[in-house]
Amino acid sequence: MTRIKNIITGLTLAALAMITVPSCVDFTYDDIEPRTDSTSLSANTTIAELKAQYPGSLHKLNGADSIIIEGTIISNDKAGNFYKSLFIEDGTAAIELKLNKTTLYNDYKLGQKIVVYCNELYLGDYGGQIQLGSMYYNSGVPTISSLEGDVIINKHVFKKGKAINEVAPIEMTPLLLKTSNIGRLVQFNNVQIRDTLSLITGTTFTYADKVNQLTINHALTSQTQNYVDLVLRTSGYAQFAGETINTKQGTIVGVLTYYNGTYQLIIRDLNDVKFDQERFQI
Repeated sequence: MTRIKNIITGLTLAALAMITVPSCVDFTYDDIEPRTDSTSLSANTTIAELKAQYPGSLHKLNGADSIIIEGTIISNDKAGNFYKSLFIEDGTAAIELKLNKTTLYNDYKLGQKIVVYCNELYLGDYGGQIQLGSMYYNSGVPTISSLEGDVIINKHVFKKGKAINEVAPIEMTPLLLKTSNIGRLVQFNNVQIRDTLSLITGTTFTYADKVNQLTINHALTSQTQNYVDLVLRTSGYAQFAGETINTKQGTIVGVLTYYNGTYQLIIRDLNDVKFDQERFQI
């Protein structure tokens, strides 16, 4: 019995010794690199300043100093009208961030602020719209592409805080329909879809071609404003692609995009369409 007590006493003392060991351990460590610690990231470049660095062709972002932007998410791929990208804006401008990942809405919420560590990423454009992403060779030609996989994404894209603060859209006029507002959340008042009926079938158009999964552009027009080359663009993969268009007039909100001279409005879902007034005559 005495031997057992001695063993127990010895084990107890050993355990106490282990508890006191940390007081002798050096817990200091090197600072974590900014791009791997989302809690320490702060923007040092506005989105407008970043886009101003684009020379007109594929451009790799390198430099002695880190290039860090932050912005609030204004797009949502839940309804399928956006695909493998996030649009963010910071009050100075907006940009499309290309991520090779679907169901982004599960990780990135509307109104969530994110920080992007831009070094080693690329600026490019598609049809005149500047994008931020990676690079791949298309038939031997370097082309803007998406960040591939969570490992790469998590080295560059970080959530900042838990607050959700959705961005208020810019109320548009023809003077505001310009390149500096490409990618931003905008609102058009007193507009309607110009053409509502098919001359072939006599039926009301749908937002897109859900059967053949084809994207469709519908011209938007206003009774009070002269908008030129402005369309509502809807993907054939959107959940609401097969819904008949709202034939009334009113207010519509969406992300302003651009392709080869045409301004395109892309809605997140049908909640962005508030056409509740009678149509005006064109």
